[in-house]
Amino acid sequence: MKGLFSRRGSIALAATGVLVGALVLSGCSNVSSAGQLDSFSVIQGAPVLADHPDPDFIPNSTGAVLFFAADLRDSEGNAFGELFGQVTTLDITLDGVEEEDRLRELVFNLNDGQLICMGASQYAASRVPDFGDDNAPVTAVIVGGTEAYTGARGTVVTEKLDDGTFTHNFIFVD
Repeated sequence: MKGLFSRRGSIALAATGVLVGALVLSGCSNVSSAGQLDSFSVIQGAPVLADHPDPDFIPNSTGAVLFFAADLRDSEGNAFGELFGQVTTLDITLDGVEEEDRLRELVFNLNDGQLICMGASQYAASRVPDFGDDNAPVTAVIVGGTEAYTGARGTVVTEKLDDGTFTHNFIFVD
């Protein structure tokens, strides 16, 4: 099957879903002529990892599944919602290149509904296993939502900031 899928494509197919967690609006939103939200950004606090029952658990090892939550706030620091997520780590060597891939499922639980997102992140062997030092923006797919976000689709670009917080920039498509 070599060559059938790109490395990114095969990882995306392997992902079962990325649930996009709660977001906080951080600025102005754009409204289309149909009254639909076109884009917005949220600010996420530092993630809190769920306790793991295995005291020997290694977070970035192959097959490791991490669960986390984080508060979402607006640009003025007001609470806006919560983000719940799951990250599964895979060590994969394709075409002789060692890399670490993380399948991400995120649920953004906002005051006016939920946004659900999924995607994969790749880290070359020279940058693993310390995900915390890799601040490259990562894009995921908005796979749906509830209430105000029913039928939502588009992308979310997540970027880790130097202070350990994150920004999530959502772009919606018709």
